[in-house]
Amino acid sequence: MWLQRKYTTNPTAMARVISTCLREERRILSSTCTQEQGALEQSLQNSVAFERQKNMDNRVGIIRNSVQLMEQAVKNIEDMQDDFDFCYKTLQSRESADRTSDMIKQGITRLQEMLNRLDFKRKEILSKMDVVIKEIDDLIASQLRPELQDWKRRQQIAAIGGPMLTGLEQLQSWFTLTAQSLFQIKRQLDKLGELVVKVTYESDPIPLQKPQMEERVKYLIYHLIKSSFVVEKQPCMPTHPQKPLIIKTGVQFTTKVRLLVKLPEVDYQLKVKTTFDKDLPPGRV
Repeated sequence: MWLQRKYTTNPTAMARVISTCLREERRILSSTCTQEQGALEQSLQNSVAFERQKNMDNRVGIIRNSVQLMEQAVKNIEDMQDDFDFCYKTLQSRESADRTSDMIKQGITRLQEMLNRLDFKRKEILSKMDVVIKEIDDLIASQLRPELQDWKRRQQIAAIGGPMLTGLEQLQSWFTLTAQSLFQIKRQLDKLGELVVKVTYESDPIPLQKPQMEERVKYLIYHLIKSSFVVEKQPCMPTHPQKPLIIKTGVQFTTKVRLLVKLPEVDYQLKVKTTFDKDLPPGRV
């Protein structure tokens, strides 16, 4: 071999050359494996993010569909109640006209059957509302807020040179659709309250369950809107937009805030007051 002929009189030098070649080979193999591993990790991260987004889209869509079905159910209850009211007034006019007792009995029996169906439908819609409200509560706590916190962490990383920040439009869509469902449920509860004024009876489920459900919906609306207020663009260096601003006395800066709930019901005028605490407690920087 060429190496043997060249280094016959100096085997130590040949060993160094072979060792150097082996180290370079290991380096090349290690670099290739690292690149492949990095690409695999990135692919896995993208896959997990896609599955999270898909799961969130599905849950928000299911909730919106359930709320729409409840909208129709409330309308059906209103129609049933109108029919009951008409039959009740008709029976009253027959009694005043002194019709036969058989006709009166048949009318009373029919009214009782209608009232039983109305009671069943009222209980059914309240049960469905309770399920959807709990589903929205779980969605906000287990997915929507963590997604927002993840966005805020990525915003911090982007401010120190990390990847460009994205995802706020998707968050706004989820926040808005969730708030839209809550406002629609609130209107449905208001409608049920109007129906009670017209027709009520002993053990009517609406006066018993509506106040508590209404308070829960208002609570969720308040905290959802409160958490949807974000600083979209943090103060940054004028010459280096990717670097956070070093705040100094007399230095002006701009920032951009955003409310992720975009609905006509949320009509607001935003005012921001900036304060600086010069006397921080010990241990705070």
